Amino acid sequence: MEKRSLEKGKVSIVIPVYNVEAYIRECLDSVLTQIYQKIEVIIIDDGSTDQSGEICDQYALQEDRILVVHNKNRGVSVARNTGIDLATGEYILFVDSDDQIHPRLLEDCLASIEGTANVMWDQTSEHEVWEQLQPGQGSVEVVGREHFMRLYYEDYMNPPFNKLFRTETIRTHGLQFPEKMSLGEDLLFNLRYLQAAGGDYKILHFPYYYYRENRTGSLSNSRRRDLLQVQKDCFGGMKEFLQRTEIWTEENAQIFYGIYWDRLFLTWKLVKELDHSILKDPIWQEIWRECGKRGLCTWKRRLKRWIIKIEKIRYGFR
Repeated sequence: MEKRSLEKGKVSIVIPVYNVEAYIRECLDSVLTQIYQKIEVIIIDDGSTDQSGEICDQYALQEDRILVVHNKNRGVSVARNTGIDLATGEYILFVDSDDQIHPRLLEDCLASIEGTANVMWDQTSEHEVWEQLQPGQGSVEVVGREHFMRLYYEDYMNPPFNKLFRTETIRTHGLQFPEKMSLGEDLLFNLRYLQAAGGDYKILHFPYYYYRENRTGSLSNSRRRDLLQVQKDCFGGMKEFLQRTEIWTEENAQIFYGIYWDRLFLTWKLVKELDHSILKDPIWQEIWRECGKRGLCTWKRRLKRWIIKIEKIRYGFR
């Protein structure tokens, strides 16, 4: 697909849509009532089987800033990548189709982005709190990139919808969401973008973004089988990012290994009845060894390791 030229100051809001007829109107209303009006709204209907696509078409008839593309169902990553290709804005904002954004989001964000490469903001799943927010309640924090893992631990780095992306950076470096992944794709895209963008992070401590919990449902067994590979991909991607951006500090390493020990143990609990080969994976050895070096082997983590050892003996993995 041919890339379109960019317009300075414009924000392209990319919304992947799939079977959200109950929520899509609220989402689009929140987008169209932004105080900052220099926007385009790119809706990628990912083969919805309900009325979502028709609702989007109705909005497009009434609002010339909306572009609706109807695709076959190929997943959220393909939909977002299509939106990136179609964008004509200097910036890109990703919004999920069952969520809402605060009217001041773009105005406040654009006022803060000058002089920094990366602007992020808080999010909330508490709708009553979100509706009662008043201007001026938040604060701004500038965080050096050497404290990346602290922000990751506080859940600023995983989602794509709490950041404003520069379109030129995405295109110059050929960045895309991994289309063959259904879990972990957001993190890997964010890591590649932040590596390309460089710079520190400006955090707007105001919950501009309202998201619905449990929107993806529980994991099926077919997706559980992918969990180990997803964790390995994210583990490798995160470690590579920290090393390439020269922020593999002791602070970041401690948080990194602690998080991934707990995360891999949870993965093991989910998939052990399906695939016991996870118990032989060398990543376990690296993480536990590094946790030991750094004094991160708490009694809870030691207990988890003994549970794994018992399972190894039980199932014959020595």
